[in-house]
Amino acid sequence: MAKNNSQALFLHTDKKNPDQINKNRSYYFLIGYCVILIIIGLFSEPINILWEGMIRILASPSNLLTDYIELGTFGSAFVNSGLLTLISVLLAKKEKIPINGPIIAALFTVSGCSFFGKNLYNSIPIIIGGLCYARIVKKPFSQFIVVSLFGSALSPIISYLTFGISLPLIFSVPLGCLVGIFIGLILPPLASHILTFHQGFSLYNVGFTSGLIAMLFTGVLRMFGWKIEGKNLVSTEYHTHLLSFLLFLFFLMFFVGFIVNHFSLKGLKEISKTSGKLITDFISIAGVGATMMNMALMGFLLVGYTQVSQSTINGPIVGAILSAVGFSAFGNHLFNSSPLLISVFLTAQLSSVFEVNQTTVVLAGIFGTGLAPIAGYYGITFGLIAGFLHMSLVTNVSYLHGGLNLYNNGFSTGFVAAVMVPLLDNILQIRKVKQHARKRQS
Repeated sequence: MAKNNSQALFLHTDKKNPDQINKNRSYYFLIGYCVILIIIGLFSEPINILWEGMIRILASPSNLLTDYIELGTFGSAFVNSGLLTLISVLLAKKEKIPINGPIIAALFTVSGCSFFGKNLYNSIPIIIGGLCYARIVKKPFSQFIVVSLFGSALSPIISYLTFGISLPLIFSVPLGCLVGIFIGLILPPLASHILTFHQGFSLYNVGFTSGLIAMLFTGVLRMFGWKIEGKNLVSTEYHTHLLSFLLFLFFLMFFVGFIVNHFSLKGLKEISKTSGKLITDFISIAGVGATMMNMALMGFLLVGYTQVSQSTINGPIVGAILSAVGFSAFGNHLFNSSPLLISVFLTAQLSSVFEVNQTTVVLAGIFGTGLAPIAGYYGITFGLIAGFLHMSLVTNVSYLHGGLNLYNNGFSTGFVAAVMVPLLDNILQIRKVKQHARKRQS
């Protein structure tokens, strides 16, 4: 019996095994995506202008909202995103991570947030910290790589300590890197524990964890007299270019997914029936092809939302769309996400404070789909309520971390889920008891 098991294991790791071939093919798709970003960046402008933009991006404090297209250049933002995502993909490939929902969500979040906060300098120390944690607990880094990639949400802390507090670089660079490594060390144990706080009903679990850590860092820094305030640096000149890029990407994604899925829409129905509650891996449920098509459909929905809102597409909005599209392999689909978008849109329309086309409001709608499991599990009505609560909370929690957490909406969704889920569970339990009592009486 043992002999047969060892042979099966050998066959599973053989490069000629179909599962291994499929995994490598999926990695080639991801690498191709990174190459597209880099090519767009390189051919957008002269190399000297692109290089100057990259320097400005690397030397920026990078707290929310810092649009790298406005801070740097159009091309440098795309190259920054492409390079950082490519490094992340190659790292995952080196660690032999299977292509599944969580890793796709992590990689697309890295790619998206690289348009407005993550860069090659401020993200690497957090990943090194995750690697150190794996060594300390004597476990493979492959178990923690997803958390480390998501954890680069806190990369603005590194940039702020390096470039935002007026220390000489000889002191600020080591300080920023050491703090980044420390963040990478504490993220894995915190993220696994905090999952119970919202019971998996906020897709952005590491975003909520990152918000707590950023809140503590911000409190300490403010205590010693450093003022940490959010920014609002966004571009307005590249709406048509970015819209064309997104439409091209999602058409390509749907087309490739359709081919991989053997020219069939099979699997989309199975995806749409899930609640999306963590952990829901669409690749395990429906395969790579159906998952890619679901990601593309979510991309079209979110692009449509920006057009209905009449907003100007910029770096943060592109980043938000790419991040939510990544989570469309890990929880989001059209049916559980639409109620959140509708709710945020209507709330902004009724509000006397917000404008529907504001970048922050559009981001709240797109990232608010992190609460999609509530709509998927409890129903559309409660999904609408979740969107309303998220819109009311998200603009207030940003002060707590001063923009040092890129997943501000993930911080908000964690609180909303933590408040709503126990109440909804209690309501459902009461309903079940009453229904059971009626059956007994009848």
